[in-house]
Amino acid sequence: DGRDHIRGWTPMGVRFRQGAKCNGVLIHVDDEELMRFDVREAGYVRQRIDLADIHCHIDSEKLMDESLPLWPVSDDDNSSSLREQIALKNVKCSECRVVFEKAYAKRKQSGCSTSTSLVEDISVWVYVQSENFPAERDFPITQSYIDIIMRGCLSISHDFARRFLETTHGWWHDGQMDGNEHETNTTQILDYESKAEIGSIEKQRLEKHHTWVNDRHDPMYVRADSEYSLEKGKEIDELIKQHHPHALQRRVMSM
Repeated sequence: DGRDHIRGWTPMGVRFRQGAKCNGVLIHVDDEELMRFDVREAGYVRQRIDLADIHCHIDSEKLMDESLPLWPVSDDDNSSSLREQIALKNVKCSECRVVFEKAYAKRKQSGCSTSTSLVEDISVWVYVQSENFPAERDFPITQSYIDIIMRGCLSISHDFARRFLETTHGWWHDGQMDGNEHETNTTQILDYESKAEIGSIEKQRLEKHHTWVNDRHDPMYVRADSEYSLEKGKEIDELIKQHHPHALQRRVMSM
């Protein structure tokens, strides 16, 4: 498929949702650097994350060794204390350690009057999109952008990369949704592939429609790393295939 129709590309965004989970990376910055981020992240709104919602990542292999769940469940039992001990063993960043320790303290002391003065001297922020629009044919997901995200995830661990893929939605949609709240899932793709009553015109539209382009050979993303994409492309595709196989099948080459 050519590029004449492409007018831009769709970046990854974060949305707050009750009960939802995702992974991320803590970066320590001062007030001056934070202001520069505000300028750079135009189109996003900086929102504060409750410290009680922040947990240190632990690879699943270590969790299974201790019979602990993949994601934290509660802080009212012994597993939370054990989880904290395991997590802090591998934290090398001193600023990050302080965040995790105070996050744990806030969860444990949420009912105590002293908890506010104990933990609220630290702020953790995330940039959230002002508006949520899914990828579409004119503004697709670019593989060169995904590769950079995956490079960051894989620099931590394969397990961290898998958690990112598990909690990320929107790799494909039918091109006619409202866009603000729609999330892609495998069921939607399979529904369109299995419905015999879809007319020939609609089938042609869906076959042509795409939201994800493979631009590794000629990256559209300004911070792309072509050498890394060529070296690690197959490994990244295999990881994606494990979590979003049907969406990956609908990725198209960008000429």
